[in-house]
Amino acid sequence: MPPTTTPTVTPRHDEELEEDDPRYDDADVSTAPFTSHTAYGRGLWKNPIAFVPAASESKAAPLTPVDGQSIAQKYLAIMFPNGQPAPAPDTYPLCGICGEPVKESDHRIHFLSAVHQAALPRAPIPSAIDRTRMGLKYMQSYGWDVDARVGLGAQGEGMLFPLVPKEKRDKLGLGIDKKAEERRKKVINGRAGAQPGEIKLDAGKIQKLVKVEKKKHDKLQRMFYGNDEVEKYLGGLG
Repeated sequence: MPPTTTPTVTPRHDEELEEDDPRYDDADVSTAPFTSHTAYGRGLWKNPIAFVPAASESKAAPLTPVDGQSIAQKYLAIMFPNGQPAPAPDTYPLCGICGEPVKESDHRIHFLSAVHQAALPRAPIPSAIDRTRMGLKYMQSYGWDVDARVGLGAQGEGMLFPLVPKEKRDKLGLGIDKKAEERRKKVINGRAGAQPGEIKLDAGKIQKLVKVEKKKHDKLQRMFYGNDEVEKYLGGLG
């Protein structure tokens, strides 16, 4: 059995440099391994830290309410040290209707002025609703006054004017653009003019558009006027 040899640990060169470094001579600097240090905060309960409060608890002085009247009196005393001047008496009498001073020598001139005329009470204008309408007669029979300018309902909070019906003189459905439909018909009939932002169709495209419209028309005809029994026996020939 061969003899065992004990390995020798040679100190590293950097450890020798640390021992010679004067920075490591400080007593506050620990050179012990990190694992041998105690946990941070351990034992603080034995020597508690007496924290200093941020500010002393001083009672706030009671705030005195500010009197607006006293401030106004001080301001008036600065602006008018000799007292406020007495208001000048109005030499013109005031009109009892419009409240404006009557400066004209003739009262009729003041009565015809725009200010006085605007302040005069005016009689309500009669309503322009046709009095022969059956709906109006029906509502008047229940006590509604068309000239009272009061809305419908017991409290008068409803509509003040009825809806005005507008006659529809075309055969287009609801929601269809009338102008777009007219342009489409002009394209089919070959009378379409060049509109700004539109592409003018040639003869081939117009024929294709006519065929599409014809197929759509035939489909609608079969849907509304077709007979299911005939279609079942004849197919597309019926």
